[in-house]
Amino acid sequence: MSVRRVALIHGSDTDLPQMLLGMRFLLKEQTKGNVVILSANSTSQHRHTVVCQLDLEVFCRMIIENRPDILIVGAGWANHLTGCTDAFLRNTLRDTGIIVYGVAFEDPDDPDHTETARRSIIHVPKTQVIYKGIGAEGFLKACKDSIAEKLPNIILKPVPKHHHRSLEQAIAKGEEIEADKKKK
Repeated sequence: MSVRRVALIHGSDTDLPQMLLGMRFLLKEQTKGNVVILSANSTSQHRHTVVCQLDLEVFCRMIIENRPDILIVGAGWANHLTGCTDAFLRNTLRDTGIIVYGVAFEDPDDPDHTETARRSIIHVPKTQVIYKGIGAEGFLKACKDSIAEKLPNIILKPVPKHHHRSLEQAIAKGEEIEADKKKK
């Protein structure tokens, strides 16, 4: 097996404590020559969305140039970062080489935030993110699996079109879809 190339991205510096076990594991494995860690970046996708979207775009373009095998993405609360990263890699850059592992970071003060982060990874339609778990243990699992796991193939799907409609056109399209559902 060749040496895996791994990059990390997380939502904010408050996520770093939950990443420590995994990052220490990766550092140890990098010292042994079992993995190459390309970068560890942070960007909060749901705050300052324009700036963060540009940061994410720059990061994804940079990542593609560095050709990682695995990108481990972790964030808490709503965790827009994981799905947005995967969507940008697949739908904008049309990349099939980078596998995205998703981790939901815990909010020890509010289990709903933790559950929302988890659901934000597993319930985003048409992403190819591989969910690895919650918190420090989930991040450590993602780090270990990034070295050991057989990687799946990524299959690019058609990119949905954007539609600019008037209210009347949107109503007509909604009624058309509703009628088609009733026929089935």
